[in-house]
Amino acid sequence: MKARSSVLTGGLALTMTLGLAVQPSPAHALGDNRSVSRPCGSNWVASGASSSGTWAETQKESGTCAGRLSAGLQFNDGMRIRNYGSNSHARIYRSMHTFRYGLHWGCDACDVTVS
Repeated sequence: MKARSSVLTGGLALTMTLGLAVQPSPAHALGDNRSVSRPCGSNWVASGASSSGTWAETQKESGTCAGRLSAGLQFNDGMRIRNYGSNSHARIYRSMHTFRYGLHWGCDACDVTVS
C-alpha cells in the first residue's frame, strides 16, 4: 500500500507541476487601483462599484506592446464580459450590481489581472 501511495503522490505532483507549467504567468500586483507590470509593459488598473453600476478600467503606463487594451467584468454567477479599447486605454461600465471582479488585459497576448 505504501508503494502505491508513493506512486500516486508522485503522479499527482507531476500532474500538478505540468498543469502549472502550461498556465500563463500572472501579472505582478496586489490590491485594487494599482500599477501592474507584465513582460509587455505596465498598466494602471482600477475597478469599482457605485450606486449606478460597476466598472473596470485599464490604462497603459509604459511598454512596447502595440496591441489593444481591454477591460472586463466578472459577475457573481461567473459570467464575464470584455470591452476592447485602444492601445492606451480601455473601460467597461454596466448598470448592474452583481459585480464580483474587474478584469484587465494589456495587449491581447498579456495575462489577465483581476481587481
